[in-house]
Order: sequence, then structure tokens, then C-alpha cells
Amino acid sequence: MNTGQPSRRLTPLWRQLNFSLMWTSTAASGFGDRMIMLASLTLIGGLAANADATSLNAATQFWFFLPYLFFSIVGGWLSDRLPRKWVLLGCDESRGLILLYCSWLLASATGVAHLPDDQHWKIYASLFAIGSFAAIFNPARNAIIPQIIPRAQLQAGNAVILVIAIVAAQVGLLVGGKIIDPQFASTIRTGLIIGALFYLVSGWFFAFLKPVKHQSHSTIEAPQSKPKHFGYSLKYCIQHKRILALIAMNMLVWAVASVVASSILGLSKYHFDFQSTQLMKHFTTVTATLGVGMLIGAGFIAWVRTRREAGLILFTAFIFVGFFMLTFALVPVVWVMYVSAFCIGLFGNMIIISVMTLLQTSTANFIRGRVMGLNSMANTSCSVATYFAIWRLPNADDNIRYVVLLLGPVLLILGITCLIRYATHGPAEHGIANAGWRIARLFCFVWHRLEVFGQHNVPHTGAVILAANHTTGLDPFVMQSRVTRMVRWLMMKNYQYKALNPLWKAINPIAIGEDESRLTQVRTLVKILKHGDIVGLFPEGALQREVRELQPFESGITWIAKKSGAVIVPVWIEGTPLKHKMIWHFLCPSHTTVTFGKPMSIGKDDDEKQALKELRQRMLALRSDSDQNSAE
Repeated sequence: MNTGQPSRRLTPLWRQLNFSLMWTSTAASGFGDRMIMLASLTLIGGLAANADATSLNAATQFWFFLPYLFFSIVGGWLSDRLPRKWVLLGCDESRGLILLYCSWLLASATGVAHLPDDQHWKIYASLFAIGSFAAIFNPARNAIIPQIIPRAQLQAGNAVILVIAIVAAQVGLLVGGKIIDPQFASTIRTGLIIGALFYLVSGWFFAFLKPVKHQSHSTIEAPQSKPKHFGYSLKYCIQHKRILALIAMNMLVWAVASVVASSILGLSKYHFDFQSTQLMKHFTTVTATLGVGMLIGAGFIAWVRTRREAGLILFTAFIFVGFFMLTFALVPVVWVMYVSAFCIGLFGNMIIISVMTLLQTSTANFIRGRVMGLNSMANTSCSVATYFAIWRLPNADDNIRYVVLLLGPVLLILGITCLIRYATHGPAEHGIANAGWRIARLFCFVWHRLEVFGQHNVPHTGAVILAANHTTGLDPFVMQSRVTRMVRWLMMKNYQYKALNPLWKAINPIAIGEDESRLTQVRTLVKILKHGDIVGLFPEGALQREVRELQPFESGITWIAKKSGAVIVPVWIEGTPLKHKMIWHFLCPSHTTVTFGKPMSIGKDDDEKQALKELRQRMLALRSDSDQNSAE
């Protein structure tokens, strides 16, 4: 029987050559970017005692990201027209050559590493050139990732790549902080040469990538004639509101990230009056702490390993980012600043990775490069506008604090509003039931590593009986996790405690009393099914706590299906915890699989005993398929 299960298990990410080549090259790029940013800040005097550090830091960020406004779309267009790996290689080699040229220009520099004001345009021009190739690089990289990582591993793959990029960036920052000394211009040359070598060597790794075509990452079919012009990507996004919403969310996140990155120097001076070398040390340490938080956030998303119910994670993370932005700006205590920076990085990166994964899987491959380019341009528009405003902000070291204090409550309110709206919308009629459904889904997919096969076999309308083997108290939750109709389950009335009346009203269980006859119970089920509901039943009639043998079926389920006209969908549950106590069914982690078989109908003239026998055979066939998949 074909249950829709994969024919083989996926190769672990660490054993995939494509993935190894991608993360190593991405790490080198992150290291090189951080080196040029730190060198530029030093050359324009951003670390001098009397400098407006916040303003000058924002200036370097502005000129680095400004090219994204012009070249992101170009990069996306190129990545849809040319082999994406060669686009990536060309960008890294070009950035390496630019850094070598900059180090050559500084060959004769001696003394303090601080250029006169009338020479700052050279630094900004170099940043603009580096940023131009970065703007082309980013959409090409984001577009090629779904071609080298299978969809089931995409969330974890994105997280790992970003983790490594963050680690490399923080290593670049810390190494740059050790190498580059504002008092010696020669140290700038050393930093630039090291960054250039990272670009030039690792860039060639992209030449060995072997992109493959996996199953489409989008339910949207490509048109027979694929449009090539720039404007189609905007039209495509407008037509697909989900993509538009994700891009808008990205824009907000990167604008906030720009403010946080720019505020570190100003808040350090405002709260603690740090200057020069002390300011450099504190700046790099806080930034590294922020990066460590991003690292842990990416690790958490990699562990979560599922896109299911990403909205719960996204909007909860917004709330925490808003809260810790307030503590970051309000509390003049060093350890509080470190904790706040860590948490902003932690929850901020959870948002970034989740949004990017959803955007990649929501976009068809034929236009993914251009959509990523449009997304990159939109994100950077907000970043560039933010950096420009901070750069031109009077007394930015002091006033940046008020910007952070303004954005914190905005994110708090936005996160709370969106979380309530998202959690209370779903297949149920009541918001409480929808919230419970979403939380239970996230719990099953994360803690119990739930895999579901054949869910397309469950009819979207009409009367349906889900007939499953009964392994643990977890069974109704794992079955409901991929069924978008609210399943009604049998429940004894004596367990319906009055204190939980709002919950019972929300999930609407089929309540039966101990004193009710079996005939009364069966008639109740028939009546409910005739209304077109979906009901979950366990033909064995008893819970198997520590065994996995299919027990004899109780009679009645086929009679119910016959009288109500409902179809029966056989279900096999495997991998739930083998524990006697009910509480451990939920608390012990597991690798649970649920397989839905093809529905079976029972005609008025069919023999009920024969139908019951066929149902049992179908469930045993599902078990065989599940065992075979586990063996593979």
C-alpha cells in the first residue's frame, strides 16, 4: 500500500558536500565583512575620544548597505538567469580584490589610523564597492539554498548556515579588535589583507557546488512562459499576500537591527562614559555577546527543525525583543546590558531564520532569485534609511537612546497583537480551541519529532471516522496535528470538571456517561456523524501502555460507519513513548510517526464482520510500511 512515505531517509546535513561548501564559504564572507567594517570605523575616527561614535558607525553601515537599493534586484535577476554558484564565486573574488586594493592604498600609511575628514570619501567609496557585490551575493545565496538542502532539512540548514556566519562574523570582530589598533595605521593593512584572503580562497568553494532540483518548495506552479523582466517579481509578491507579509516583517526586523547595532556605542558612552580603547573593548564585547545570542537562537531553531506553527515562535520572539530593548536602554548596569544584548540576539535571530525559511518555501524556484532580490532591497531600504537618519541625528550618542525606547514598546504591542490574532485563528470555531490546537501541534512536532504520512487521505468534508491503534494518551494530539478539521473525541462525563468548562465548550468532545448503555453510545456517534463531523475512535477499545501488538477489535465501528454513511480512515501510530504512567507519554521525548491510510466505505449490503477484518488488515499494512521506512 502506498502511504505517501519517503522511499529513503535523508542524508544528515553534516555529510552533504553541498552543505559543507556553502557554510564554509558563508563563514569566510562573514569574517571578511566584519574586518572591513571595523577597519573603516577606525579610519574615519569612530573610536577617537571626542568622536560621535554612534553617528560615524551608522555612516559606515549606511555606505555599506546603500548599494543594496540598486543591486539587490540585479542580483536576484542574475541568479535567475545565470548559474547561481558562479554568481556567488564572482562576488566573493571581487570583494577580495577590492580589499587587496585598499590595503595597497594604505601601504605607505604610518602613525595614527585616522584619515582627515576630506579623505573620508575614499572609505565610503570602498564600502560602497564591497556592498555592491554583497548586494548581488545575498539573493543568489538565499535562492540556491533550497536547491542544495532538501525541504525537510531547510529550516535546520538555514539555522546552521546562519549560526556559522554569526560565529565567523564574531570571530572576525574579535580578531579585528585584537589586530587593529587605532594608534597604528599598519594594523589596518594587516586586517584588510587577512579579510581579502578569506574572500579569495573560500570563494572558489562555490565552484564545486552541485545544485539539484528537489520537489517544488511552493504550491504555486510556474507559468508556461516564465517572465524575465524585473517588474514581474513585484507583481508576483503582490499576488501572493503571504510573501508580501513576510517581506514586510523582514523590513521591520532589519530596521530594528540597524537601531540596535548603532546604539551600542552611544549607550556605552551614555551609561558608562567609556572612551577610546576602553570603548573599543566594550563595543566588541557587547557586539560579540549579541552574536552569541544569535548563535543560540539559530541553534534553537535548528533543534526545533519544523516550520509548523512558526507564527507562535515569531510573535513570541517579537515580544521578548521589545522587552529587552527597553532594558538595554534603561538600565545602566554592565551585566544587564550584556544579558539584554544576548536576548535581543537570541530572539531576533529566531525571527530572521523563521521568516527566511518561510519565504524560501513559499516562493517558486523559477522566480526565487528575483523575490530574494526584492526582499533584500526592501530590507536594506529600511536599514539604509535608519542608518542615514542616525548618521544625521544631532548628538546621536545621546539621542539614540530615545529611538530604542520608542521601538521597544512598538515591538511589544505588535508581538502581543499578532500572537493573539494568530493563535486564535484556525479550524475550530472557538479561539481557545485554536490556540490549544496550535500549541499542541508545535509540541508534537518539536518534542515528539512527529512525522505524518498520507494526511491527504483524510477527506476535507463529510462524515469521517479515524480508526487508530491506541498506544498512549498522546494519540489524539499527534493525529490532530496534521488534520485541519477539528476531530471530536469520546470522553467520559465524570472527567469533565466544571472548572474547565470553557475548554470543553471549545473542543466540543463527545461526552458519554458510565451508566449509558453501549447502544446509546453508538447511536450518539451515528447522530453526530450524520451531521458531517469527523470522529476519532480506537477499535481496540483499550490503551496499550507498554506494548505495540494490535489487540482484537471491538465490534461496532463498522456498524456505526454503515448507519451514518461515514468513511473509515485507518491510522497507524508508531514510536510513542512506552511508559505505564500517562504523564510520561507526554513528557518523554520520542520520534513518533502517524500514517493515514486510504479511506474505506462500507455499503449497506456489506458484511460488518468482513469489513472489520478488512479494517484490521489495512491497519496492519500501515504498520508494515512504517516498519519498512524505519529500517531504511
